[in-house]
Amino acid sequence: MAFSTGLLILLFVIFALFIGAFVRHILKGTQVPYTVALLLLGIAIGLLQRGELFDAYAPEFGHSLALVAEIDSHLFLYLFLPTLIFESAFAMEVHLFRRMFTQIAILAVPGLMLAIWLTAELIFAIVPDGWGWSWAICLMFGALISATDPVAVVALLKEVSSRKRLETLIEGESLLNDGTAIVFFSLFFAWVTAMYSGDAAAGLSSPLHVTLEFLQVVLVGLVIGVIVGGLCIMWIEHVFNDPMIEISLTIAAAYSVFFIAENFHVSGVVAVVTLAIMFASIGRTRISPEVAGFLHHFWEMMAHMANTLIFLLVGILVAIRVPLNDMQAWQMLLFLYVGILLIRATSIAVFMPALTRLGIGINFPKAAVLCWGGLRGAVSLALALAVVASDVIPKEIGDRVLFLCAGIVVLTILVNGSTMGTLLKLLGLNSLPPAKQATVDKAQAKISNELHDMLPVMMTNPFLQGADWETVKQKSRLQALDELEPDANITDDELNTAYKRRLLETERKHYWTQFEQGMLSKQATSKLVEAVEAALDGEPTISPRTRIYTVWQTPKWLQPLRQYTWLNKLLLKFFFNKLALGYDIARGFMHAQEALQSHIQALAPSQMAADAVMQAVNDNKSRTLERMNELHDSFPEIIQSLQTQAATRLLLNRERAVINAQLKQAVLDKPEAQRLLCSVEDKMASLQNESIFKSTQEQQFTNDIPWAKNLPLETREKLSSYVEHSVYEAEQLICGADRPLNKIGIISRGSVKEQWLMVTEEGKKHTCTSKGPGESIALMALLTGTSKTECVSETPCDVMWLPCDKLKQLMQQDSQLTQVICKLMQDYSV
Repeated sequence: MAFSTGLLILLFVIFALFIGAFVRHILKGTQVPYTVALLLLGIAIGLLQRGELFDAYAPEFGHSLALVAEIDSHLFLYLFLPTLIFESAFAMEVHLFRRMFTQIAILAVPGLMLAIWLTAELIFAIVPDGWGWSWAICLMFGALISATDPVAVVALLKEVSSRKRLETLIEGESLLNDGTAIVFFSLFFAWVTAMYSGDAAAGLSSPLHVTLEFLQVVLVGLVIGVIVGGLCIMWIEHVFNDPMIEISLTIAAAYSVFFIAENFHVSGVVAVVTLAIMFASIGRTRISPEVAGFLHHFWEMMAHMANTLIFLLVGILVAIRVPLNDMQAWQMLLFLYVGILLIRATSIAVFMPALTRLGIGINFPKAAVLCWGGLRGAVSLALALAVVASDVIPKEIGDRVLFLCAGIVVLTILVNGSTMGTLLKLLGLNSLPPAKQATVDKAQAKISNELHDMLPVMMTNPFLQGADWETVKQKSRLQALDELEPDANITDDELNTAYKRRLLETERKHYWTQFEQGMLSKQATSKLVEAVEAALDGEPTISPRTRIYTVWQTPKWLQPLRQYTWLNKLLLKFFFNKLALGYDIARGFMHAQEALQSHIQALAPSQMAADAVMQAVNDNKSRTLERMNELHDSFPEIIQSLQTQAATRLLLNRERAVINAQLKQAVLDKPEAQRLLCSVEDKMASLQNESIFKSTQEQQFTNDIPWAKNLPLETREKLSSYVEHSVYEAEQLICGADRPLNKIGIISRGSVKEQWLMVTEEGKKHTCTSKGPGESIALMALLTGTSKTECVSETPCDVMWLPCDKLKQLMQQDSQLTQVICKLMQDYSV
């Protein structure tokens, strides 16, 4: 049977996935990195193909290997790079990435530029004269070989120590330096091709021109990522719990930004990184909670398949395409391998003073991991294939570039990748930091306590009474509980810091749980997660939570906008939404603090630490409860609407869970359950889009003017049409004494402190009064055009304003209104 090209490629993909599954299975419980094993296997398969073994016994498979060995470099990049970059950036902790961005940028831009230049100098110094490598070729090779690929290192770190900061630094550098390396490779590649095409004017542009071009390539790529990411996130926000649409959009977005950016000759890598970080930050609450976990697992699977294909393919490519009989090339490879390790160490050492002071800092052990973990991988190989595929660059040069690049890729993965575990052990990075391990031990003790408490109940179960309980204890490894003794080398400060970090991480997880259960809105979840991440920065802080308190306050820059009447309705909606968001945040924060209290004693390193944290949590609860009571007293109808929405969300979530449970138990058939689920999700989508403040609710306050109730209907209607609402936070200045003011106020919700200075026969007298709903403020502005009183909100409040010019006209038409206003003004003369 003759196989077409497409079927031969499919045959290789099927074979690669089977091999990947087999390798992963046999490596379970070993310290051998998955990628290293695949690379070795790929080399072995490639050597067998080179020896024409498959052509004799499995010709179709041999043809498929020959076909993939000729893979186009552009296809290699376009097929694998978007998946690997998106998954890596999407899985990163955006908060850590932001904190460490300066360190990552130093390593990925000036650090990489230094490595490119030093590598070019090394190549130019050691390359044999007969090779004919010019300075341009040396720079081109320096650019393609300097891009790092830490897949094996990061995977090992996740397995052995879970050091998030080091993982983020290594992975973040790799993401950005891929883009930097590709940009500089493109510049030097154009220089080399121009030279060989006979362009007499060929040469490198001025440093200024190169810098401007680099900035253009990076910034335009960033803009493309932001635009496409923003559009996709807005689209996903209007999709409710449809994994097919939401996941399809992420795939299409990842590949489209790469295609668009590369088509405009800007950085596709930067575009994809930007897109992924947008999805991981602002997009995380836009993705349906039910889809979020599935989405992460999907991209993990995509990255696993891509890595399986890449490392197997790299091994096959190296074994089939690289010339193996050039002894000078072998000598060059050994010199170059040692050289790039020293260059990597030099580029990190040069910037070490900055790296230790910026971001979260860095110490010698982590710097050593960075140096040894500078593996080379798919990007370098793809760029080398582009050199080989060029019709202009001589074949001998292309073959040697591929040989050296492939050799460095193989050596760094085999030597550095396989020995990284040993290095981590020597540096003491193969386990959690002692203080963090202490919190894990505490958690394990809590688990053991619960299991021991469960045993007596199990022993009384009539269906389990005959069990051999000693064997049960041995097999479940339940031993007698001993009090955990902390490591003597760990200071109290370290234990307390690790303890607080663990609690804050638990709190952050609780916010995502509330979001998934429908208890928190998207905005409130984002704000609370940002606040807890700010509390994690530097020395962890349980209380006070200034980021949350800041959200409760109205921005000062909005105050001047109140004078523009055409903005009044927009500002009113903004303030009401901010009050609603503040209450939602307060409620979510209160739930999280209550959940935190159940872990305080169990995880505490000492009773003193537990008492201090308990006091901090109680302070948080006290301040939050005070805020919630303020809002409830001032705006009960808003709080009622929010609580109604929250209760409805919880019920609908529970209804959906019950339907799914009945589907699993076969009480409902799938079509029946699907109809019921669709009905529930339609209600949930409708609830999500429902606005708390409808226009009728906003206008209901216009009837809250007690002194206008006995006025003629026509007068009351005109007064209602004049009303302009403004909402104020507690302790906010509403109007100042002796300042221009062309309106009078009526308090609709909340309370206001009004104070003024009177001149009496006995002298000056300071008068201060607290006013509540239905009472008027700043009445003297009607006569003087200025506010003779200072008004400050005591609680969050809503004030209705009546313009003085319109009120004067109405007073001329209605003498009863004039009498009412004059009577109100008497308060200021008492």
